[in-house]
Amino acid sequence: MNGHVPQQEDAEQIPLQLVSVERCTNDVPESNELLQPETCTPSTKKTATLKLCSKTVFWKCKLWMLITSIFLLLIVVTIIALTLHSAVYIDEDEYWDPESIANGNHHNFSGILNIHCENPEPLLSESTYNLLSENLHKRLTDIYSDSPALGRYFISAEVISISDGNNTASYHLWFSVPQDETEEFMKYRMGQTFVMNILRQNIYDQEEMYDLEVPECTNLRLDPTSLLLTQIQPVNTKG
Repeated sequence: MNGHVPQQEDAEQIPLQLVSVERCTNDVPESNELLQPETCTPSTKKTATLKLCSKTVFWKCKLWMLITSIFLLLIVVTIIALTLHSAVYIDEDEYWDPESIANGNHHNFSGILNIHCENPEPLLSESTYNLLSENLHKRLTDIYSDSPALGRYFISAEVISISDGNNTASYHLWFSVPQDETEEFMKYRMGQTFVMNILRQNIYDQEEMYDLEVPECTNLRLDPTSLLLTQIQPVNTKG
């Protein structure tokens, strides 16, 4: 015959191939299952984090113990560094010897300052002049005592007089400076311009004479433009 007659061996292979293909089809998951991502809930994230922190890094030391130890070590090192820095570092401008200042050279200044008031009486009473003098004395003392630059050297202030005509106040300032201070210090910080500008700046900040009520003279204020200061010849306290 011209047609090809399949052999018995070929006939047996056909059903076997069908069975094999069918098994492979059953083993492959559905397409939806392949495309569906694995869900990651907050609880699983938290569990994973806890497992990571509980992981042993070396010996019996866990990761969370190592992180905590490093953090505490940084705090301790910072505290020690700050302590050593404050103990070793000395600000020369903040360190001063009271005894050397007390036994130093006196530097005195004499100044004048006008006091203005609105609607003044023709003649102010003696009690009014006393109030003006006391208030100005307190202000001078507070200004120079609280000065970061001159406070340690300041001794006292005194209001000498207040004139009757134009209410011009005359005052003195006393400072004591150690004998070993440099020439530059004496020229700039203890110079009359620097000393005067401290008072002038304070008056510009507040011209009114605070905590003072005088019926004979309203709106009392100091005139910063009238301020004059002259340095008196320095005196050595040791003679």
